Amino acid sequence: MLSAALHRFDNSDKPVHLIASEQTFHHGAATPLPVNPAQATGDLAAIVTDQREAVIVACALVSDLLADMGAHEPHLLTPDGEILHNRLQGFQDWLL
Repeated sequence: MLSAALHRFDNSDKPVHLIASEQTFHHGAATPLPVNPAQATGDLAAIVTDQREAVIVACALVSDLLADMGAHEPHLLTPDGEILHNRLQGFQDWLL
């Protein structure tokens, strides 16, 4: 089981606005960060050896975290392990 949680650097418990992407940001109500971590089951050996498996597990974790904040899906990842390169405008040169 892998888990991930959102943490604040200022140790505050004030509500925050989720910004899923700069292009599709919609002003919504501020909400507190989720208390419980997101969890996903993944094959650690496969994650290390298969980049697509790593993206699939990352997508599951991010989707769980975003769902708690009211967003439906990650901006850059698809559930089948694809990275949406067209949404990386200005950063394509950084990709291998």
